[in-house]
Amino acid sequence: MTTGPLGLVSILETRLGIPACHHGQPVRIARYLAAMDDCCKTDEPFYKKSFEADGWSAARSLLVLRDQLRLSGWDGHDPGASARLMDMATLEKSARVLPGLAERIEDILGSLAIYGISGISEIVLHVHDVTEWPSCWRRLFVALEEKGIPLGVWQPDVAPRTSTDLDILHERLCTSGNVAATFQADGSIVRLSSATALEAADALGAWLAVKDDSDGDLALIVESGAEVLDAAMCRHGLPRPGGGSRSQWRAALQLLPLGLGIHWAPFDPQSYLEFLTAPICPLHPAMAGHLVRVLEQAPGMGGKKWIEAVGKCEEWARKQDDGETLLEDLRFWTGVKRVSPHVGLDVETICTICQRLSDWAAKGAQSLEGRLMGAVSGMALELAEAVRETGRKAIPKPQLDRMLDSVIGGGASIADKAEASPWAVLTHPGQLGDRVDTVIWWDFTMEGMPSCRLPWTNAELTALNNAGVHMDDMDLHRNLELSSWQQAVCNTHKRLVLVMPEQDGGEPLPPHPFWENIVAVMNLSGDTDIPAMTVSASQLRKGDDRLMGRIIPLELVVENAALEFQQHWEAPAGTVARREKESPSGMSQLIKCPLAWVLTYVLDVGALGSPALSEGNQLIGSFCHSIVEDLINESRTWKSEDAVARAVALFDSRLREMAAVYLLPGMETAREQLRSRLKRAVSDLFERIGNAKLSVLESERRVERIDESGQTYRGFVDISLEDDKGNPVVWDMKWTNKSKYRREEMEKGIALQLAAYCWMLDKDDLPAFGAYYMLAQTELISSQAPWLPPESVVNCDLKATWKMVRERYDAIIDRLMAGEVEAIAPSDDEEEKEFDFGTGCFFCDYAMVCGVGYE
Repeated sequence: MTTGPLGLVSILETRLGIPACHHGQPVRIARYLAAMDDCCKTDEPFYKKSFEADGWSAARSLLVLRDQLRLSGWDGHDPGASARLMDMATLEKSARVLPGLAERIEDILGSLAIYGISGISEIVLHVHDVTEWPSCWRRLFVALEEKGIPLGVWQPDVAPRTSTDLDILHERLCTSGNVAATFQADGSIVRLSSATALEAADALGAWLAVKDDSDGDLALIVESGAEVLDAAMCRHGLPRPGGGSRSQWRAALQLLPLGLGIHWAPFDPQSYLEFLTAPICPLHPAMAGHLVRVLEQAPGMGGKKWIEAVGKCEEWARKQDDGETLLEDLRFWTGVKRVSPHVGLDVETICTICQRLSDWAAKGAQSLEGRLMGAVSGMALELAEAVRETGRKAIPKPQLDRMLDSVIGGGASIADKAEASPWAVLTHPGQLGDRVDTVIWWDFTMEGMPSCRLPWTNAELTALNNAGVHMDDMDLHRNLELSSWQQAVCNTHKRLVLVMPEQDGGEPLPPHPFWENIVAVMNLSGDTDIPAMTVSASQLRKGDDRLMGRIIPLELVVENAALEFQQHWEAPAGTVARREKESPSGMSQLIKCPLAWVLTYVLDVGALGSPALSEGNQLIGSFCHSIVEDLINESRTWKSEDAVARAVALFDSRLREMAAVYLLPGMETAREQLRSRLKRAVSDLFERIGNAKLSVLESERRVERIDESGQTYRGFVDISLEDDKGNPVVWDMKWTNKSKYRREEMEKGIALQLAAYCWMLDKDDLPAFGAYYMLAQTELISSQAPWLPPESVVNCDLKATWKMVRERYDAIIDRLMAGEVEAIAPSDDEEEKEFDFGTGCFFCDYAMVCGVGYE
C-alpha cells in the first residue's frame, strides 16, 4: 500500500484501536478563542489588541502557530526569552484545546509504548531517510522501529544520460550532476500555455483523444481545477479524471450565508431576494415566487402588497399534503427577527437557524447533489458547534462572517467519480512512485499553494531550540514538498508536459514554485529557451492542427451571420383577436410595434431573466405615488402644509414597506434628499389643486368605457379631480429626470394615456382635461384649461389624439386578424411625422426575436 503521512496516521490509529474523534478546525478555533477571551479579561497578552479588533482571525492565526510548535516538540511550558512565549504558555495551560495532528501522533506514541502493534510488516520511506523528516515523524518512525517494524528507504534509479532535455533535467535535479549539455528544445519538456484553464483543458482533451502509442504509458497529475478538465474530457469522449475542485461558490454552499444574512437589521431587500431566488432556498419555490414578485415591485417588507403575497402563500400551502410543514417554513423565514450587526445574533438563534438548515439540507441528500447537500448539512452543524464553543452570548456580524469563512471558505470537495482510463490519475506529484513515459502536470501554477512564515525572533527561536523544540521542522517540510515535485519529474521517462494557464477570472496566475527550480537548473533563457519549449493551446483555434507531435482533427465552424431585422411576419388568419379589455399601455405597445403586442398578449411570451429589485426613478415614482394615494384616501380637502406633515409621517414607514434600500447604511444622504423632494412635491401638488379650485375625487381610480364598436377600454387614473363646473380632470403623476419629453408628447399630440383617460371620463356637455404632474420638477403640463396659468398649458387637442389612436388601433387590429404582423424598428428618417409614437425598441424584451437587437 502506498500512502502519505496523514494516511499512515489513520492506518496506525485503526491498528491501535484509537477512536477517531477528529474535530473540525472551526470548532478548534472557537474553543481557542474562548480561552484567549478569558486571558484578555484578566491580563494584557501580546495578542490583546488584535483579538479585540478581530477575535476570530486572531484565534485562527494563533492556533496555527500553536499547532506548529506542538508538532515540533513544544510541551506547553514557557521556554523564556520573551513575553510572547510566556503568553503562549499561559494560554496553553488555560485552553481546553481540541486535539490536532500533534495530539493524534502523541496518542499513537502512547499506545505503541503500552500495546505495541501488529499487521504491518515493513515501512518504506520514499527518497528521504528518517533524519530528513520533521521531528514529529522522526519520533513516530523511531517508535515503530523499536516495536519491530523495519524501516527502509526507496531511492529512484536514475541512469546518467544526456541525450534529451528531460535527461539533463533528471541529472541536475535527481543526482546533482553537473552535465555540460545545453538545452536544445527537443520537445521532451513542454510548457503548454493558455489564456485560461478552459482553453488548456480543451486543447489537452483534443490531444489525448488522438491515439499515439509512441508516447507510451501516461500519468496525469491533477491537484486542482479538476472540474474544468472533467468537462473537457467529456466533450472529447474521454474518461473523466474525477477529483473535483473545492469551491465556496457552489450554490448549495451559499445556504448558510444567505440564511443567516437575512437576520441583520435594517432589512436589506437585495439579500432577501438572493435568499428567495437561491437554487437551494429552504422556502418552497411556489411560495418564494410570490414574495419575489412583490420585492421586484416594492422592495420592502410589511406593506399591503407584502401581506397580500404572504396570504397567497398561506392559501397555496394549505392545499398541499404537507401544508403544516410549509406554513411553518413560511412563518420562520418571513417572521425573521432582525438585530443590529454590532449587537450580534444570539447564540441560540444562530444554532436554531443552523439546525433548521442542516435538517433541510439533509433531506436533499438523496438528490442529484446529495453528497453536496450532505456536506452542507454537516457544515451547518459544525458552525452551530463552533458558535457554542466561543462561550459568548451573541456573535456580531463581522465575527460571524469570519466563522462562516472558516466553515465554508475551503468549499466542499464533491468529486465526480473518476472513470477508468488508460492513464494514471494522481492528485499529488509525490504519488508518482514508478517511472512512466509521459507525465502531464495539469494546472502547474501557484494557485492554492500555501505560504508559510514563522513570526519568531532570533532570541525566541534560540530559546525554543534550547527547550527541545525543533524549529527547523518548517525547512524540512519544505524539503519534503520539493522532493515530491522532483520525484514526479525524475520518474518521467520520455516527455514532461507542464500545463500553465496564464489567468483565472481575469487575474494573472503566477507559475508553480517548482518552475523557478527548473529554469534555474536548466539555465533557461527567457528570451529564447522558454519560448522554444512553449506550445500555445490557442493555436488550435487559429487553425494550426499540430499540437505536441500529434495531428489534431479540426473542423471549420462557419460563423453564423447576425440575424437581420425582419419587418413582416405572418400568423394564421383569425388567430389574433381583440383583447376583451384593452389598456392605454397595451394600445401604446400595439401602435409602436404590433409584433411585440402579439408576443405579449396573444402568445404570452415573457422574457426570462434574473429577478431584480425596482430602482431609480421607477422605485421613487412608485414610492411617491403610494404616499399621495394614501393622502387622498385619507382626505379630499388637504391644505398644503397639513399634507406635507402627513407625508413626512408616512415617509419612514413607507420606506420600510416599499423602498427599504434607503434605510441601509450609507444611504442617509440619499434618504434625506428624497424626503426633501417629496415634501416639496406634495406641497406644490396640493397648493396647485387649491389654487385651481379643483375638487379631489379619488386616487388610483379605476375607469372603463366601451366604444361604439363594443371594444372595452380600461385603466387607472392617478388623481381624478373635478373643476368648479363639474368638468372631469385627470392628473397623471410622473417621476423622471426631465419633464421635456412629456411636454413634447403633448405638443406632438401623442399623449395617448391622457387622451384615453379623458375619453373614458368625458361627458357629453362636460369635456375632460388632462395633465401630467411631474413630481421631481414640481411642474404641471396640461391641456388647455381656463383655471390654469399660461405657463402650465400646452396647445394640444387630446380629443384629436384619441380619435387618431383609435383609428390606428383599429386598422392595426384588422391587419393582425388577417394574419399580417408588422415589426417596427427605429428609422434614420428625421422627417417630422404627424402622430409619430416612435418605437419601443429601447425598452423591448423582444429585440432579439425580430432581429433589431443585432443591428
